[in-house]
Amino acid sequence: MRLLIQFTDEELADFRWAIYDESVRSGELRWQAAAAQELASIASKNPHPLIIVIPQQCVYLTQVDLPEKASRQVLSAIEFQVEDQLAQDIESQHFALGDTSKNPIAIAVVARTIMERCIALAQSNGLRLVQILPELFLCPWKDDAVTLTAGHDGYLLRYGDYRGLKCNTQSLPAMLELVKRSIEVDRIVYYATDADETPQLDGYTLERQPLASSHPGFVDAPLIDLQQRDYQLSSAWQGLAKAWKWVALLFAALLAVSAYNKAIALNELETELDAIKQQQYELLKPFLPDASADANLKKLLIEHLKKIQSDQREQGFLKMLLDFTQAHKKYPGVAVSRVGFQGNRLSFDVSSSQLKDIEALLESIRKQGLNAKLEGLNIKPEQSSGRLVLQGSDNV
Repeated sequence: MRLLIQFTDEELADFRWAIYDESVRSGELRWQAAAAQELASIASKNPHPLIIVIPQQCVYLTQVDLPEKASRQVLSAIEFQVEDQLAQDIESQHFALGDTSKNPIAIAVVARTIMERCIALAQSNGLRLVQILPELFLCPWKDDAVTLTAGHDGYLLRYGDYRGLKCNTQSLPAMLELVKRSIEVDRIVYYATDADETPQLDGYTLERQPLASSHPGFVDAPLIDLQQRDYQLSSAWQGLAKAWKWVALLFAALLAVSAYNKAIALNELETELDAIKQQQYELLKPFLPDASADANLKKLLIEHLKKIQSDQREQGFLKMLLDFTQAHKKYPGVAVSRVGFQGNRLSFDVSSSQLKDIEALLESIRKQGLNAKLEGLNIKPEQSSGRLVLQGSDNV
């Protein structure tokens, strides 16, 4: 006897369960639906070895073609052969192998969180977990035909020892068209119970057979048991690891030599970098007397240059203001109502009853070598006004 528990989604909460009698060996399993909280009760009433079935949408099936010669990748590198096919970080995924004597090698990929929850559920309920299988391997298999059967909430379509998919009724014709791109679909064997309806598939020869007359797909047929590596070291991984033991050791030795060479090169670079930093410190020490050799010299130099620039601007402002004041003494009739400084511009709002005094003041400032001009000049009989602007140089 085997207790089969198939979870309905990736949460591994609600499930359906059935008892498989090995003496009967019928593919027709009497599934019963159950909620998550019923697992303990069902487990206590059915203390048989447990097979957990993972929803097919949670398992990615693929294959890797490995060379026959010594350039073949070692076991630890197999995950990286399918890394570009996955949308997740490979560190978060668990990889299980099919028959390693065949090439290409079949691989099943499932999230580690799902595997960890399977183990935890079995342990917490005192169940003897013997296999963790993708849902696809419930579908019976014939080497000379594509097989089809009803799974949970959809069809299971199997077209190879380790190849297949799950789909609903509406998408089944489209999925078969995709399968035809990789293999020839001569006939489809549909394993069904009396209650199952036959899907309408135009252009295909559909042979209906009783599900009860066949074995389930996990009996006497190729399968991938997900209990491998961190969750249970299976014979598939043991065989491959043993076959490539010396290759793996050589690979590890090459990695060690490469790491040593990188460490030596890194040490040399660090020595050169320290020498460059010391040279920079010696060059900047006269300008940054308070800085230490370990300080961020770049940041300190930028701050020092900003301070020099600020001082220069302040000095430029004071010089232009002084030159204007000396020139203004000669023309006391010119009134100054407002002084402004922005960027390199020093401006004065001036007014006088005599326009010629404002013009004379402008000319006197220009004679001192300053770039001066009048803006917004407003001439009236009783009072003239405007803005006298002194423009400093860009480096001031």
